[in-house]
Amino acid sequence: MDIRLLTNGDIQEAIGLVDRTFRNDDRPSLAVSSPKVFSGSLGQAVGGYVEGKLVSFAGLVPSIVRVGEARLLVYSYGAVCTDPDFRGRGCASLILDYAKRHIDKAGASLLLVSGNRSLYTDAGCHRFGAFRKHTLSVDGAEAFASRLAPGVRCRAADLADWFRLRELSAGIDVRYERSVWDLADLHAAAAVTSMQRMEQTTLIAERNGKAVAFCVLALKRDGVDYGARNSYVLEWAGPAVDVCAIVQYALANGLADKLDITVGWQEREMERLLDGIGTAADEDNSGTVHIVSPARLFEQLRPNWERTAGAGGEVPTVRGRPDGSWSVAIGSRESEALDLASLTALLFDHEPEGPASDREWRDAAARFLPVPFPYTKGLNYV
Repeated sequence: MDIRLLTNGDIQEAIGLVDRTFRNDDRPSLAVSSPKVFSGSLGQAVGGYVEGKLVSFAGLVPSIVRVGEARLLVYSYGAVCTDPDFRGRGCASLILDYAKRHIDKAGASLLLVSGNRSLYTDAGCHRFGAFRKHTLSVDGAEAFASRLAPGVRCRAADLADWFRLRELSAGIDVRYERSVWDLADLHAAAAVTSMQRMEQTTLIAERNGKAVAFCVLALKRDGVDYGARNSYVLEWAGPAVDVCAIVQYALANGLADKLDITVGWQEREMERLLDGIGTAADEDNSGTVHIVSPARLFEQLRPNWERTAGAGGEVPTVRGRPDGSWSVAIGSRESEALDLASLTALLFDHEPEGPASDREWRDAAARFLPVPFPYTKGLNYV
C-alpha cells in the first residue's frame, strides 16, 4: 500500500470513502461538518492507495492549544476508515504510523485521537485528563438560581457577535487558539452536534449591555430517539457565575429539561457553583492522546511552568533513559522510571506521584502537575 498526504485532486475520492463509512444516512457530509479534515490548503489528510485507488484514510488537523503562557502544537486525528474490501489487512495501523511520523516532522508534541479502541491504545495512545460531568435539571433550576449574581440578561448570539465571542474565547486560560474566522467556521460546521443529530445554538450573557459569557448548547430535537443522552453545554467561556446564569436561563425557559456540562479539574469556581446541584460523574477527556515527543512537550510547556516558578525558579524537565523509559526532574529531585502510559498519567491525570519516599519531589511537582487541558469533544472536535 502506498501511503501519502492527499492533494487537492484526491479530496473528492476521500470524501466519498468517508461518507460511505460514516454518513450513509440523512446527516450532512463530513465535508460539511469537518471541513478542515479535507482542507486542500492545510494538506494534512493521509491516504493509503492500492493500484491507484484510495482504500484507507485518516483526517489530521493541526491546532494550537494554550495552557496559560504555553502554546502546545497538537494534531487531532479522526474520520479513520478503510474500504470494506481491504479491512483486516492492517491498513489503519500503517496509516497511523505514517501520521505519527508526519506530525513529529511538523514539530507537534501531542496527537489527540477521537477513538480509544485497541488500534490506538496498542500504538501508544492513552486515556487522559480529569473532568466531571454535571447534570442539571429543571427541578434544580430554582435552587441553582439562588447561587447566581443578579443583573445578567441572556440572549441568542447573532451575526454581529463574532468579535464578542472571540474576545470571550481568548479569555480562557486553557483553550484552543481560534481566530474570528475559525470561530465562525467551527460554529457553522457543528462537528459534534451534526454527528448526534442535535440542534446547536449559542447564548450570550450580558451585564450592563456588555457580553460577559457565552455557551454553545447542543439541544435535543423533537422526534429523535437520543436514548440516555441529555442536551448539554458543548463549549463555554466567561466567568463561571455568568456561564451558570446561561445554563439556568436555558433550563428555566424550556430549551432543555436537563443539561450536562463537563468541567475540567482546574475550573474550581465552576465546581463550587455546581456542587450539590443535580448529579455529577467523573470521566476522562474524550478519546486518547499520544505524546509524540516528551522532550518537545516539556519544552512547549516550559513558558507556563516558568510563570508558575517565578524568576529563577526550577521547572520540570524530562530525561530519556537507555531502557526507553522516562523520568521527570525538578532541580536535583527526580522521579522514578516512567513508561509513556505512566508519563501521560503523571502529566494529565492524577496528583503527581514520585518514589514513595521522596516527599520533596511530590511537593515540588504539585506546583506544576497535572497539566490542565481543554475538553476535546467541543467545537474543535475531529
